[in-house]
Amino acid sequence: MYLNKNINSYFLILFSLIPLTIIAGPAISIINILLIDLSFIILIIYNKNFNFLKNKTIIYFFILYIYLIFNSFISIDYSEGVLRNLGFLRIIILFAAINYFFQDETFLKKVFRFWLIVISVVLIDVLIESFTGKNILGYGELYGQRIVSFFKDEPIVGGYLNGFYLIIIGYLLNELKDNKNYLTILLSIIFIISILLTGERSNTIRAILGI
Repeated sequence: MYLNKNINSYFLILFSLIPLTIIAGPAISIINILLIDLSFIILIIYNKNFNFLKNKTIIYFFILYIYLIFNSFISIDYSEGVLRNLGFLRIIILFAAINYFFQDETFLKKVFRFWLIVISVVLIDVLIESFTGKNILGYGELYGQRIVSFFKDEPIVGGYLNGFYLIIIGYLLNELKDNKNYLTILLSIIFIISILLTGERSNTIRAILGI
């Protein structure tokens, strides 16, 4: 896959910012995803490259999407169902964009290295808050024993870490190979401990089962 250097850098920034925009809030995160989706659509139309549509997983997603839209039309609360299901389209396009760009190993490495830095900072912040009662920005008193980290007034950091946990670990297992797998094991333990400390039981169970 060959892309203009500026276009490549543009998408690299958008993908790299995903974990930061989630912390910044739902509105910022959705804007970032929509930018990726719309930019990707423009790119594939301009290049007339629709090979991604041959991906079986994407085909299944579109079949599911058509079903959801149909289900909305026959549901009791039509307006609410349609709006919710239409939003699922942005996830399908994001998935397609990830499959398209992550085929470039250099692109993939740059994105995951940045993600690893961001997630590592959050892991450290969770550990700090668990010992001091406040994170490095002073958040944490509102929820008592529940850890909020950078999310300020929402105890959802466990779900956030769980969302990136297996992705990061999978990347490291492939990147570090056998002679450095002890680092991956150590990071896995830190992930599990951090998620456990958040007090979010469902995410703790999912993280443990994820091992």
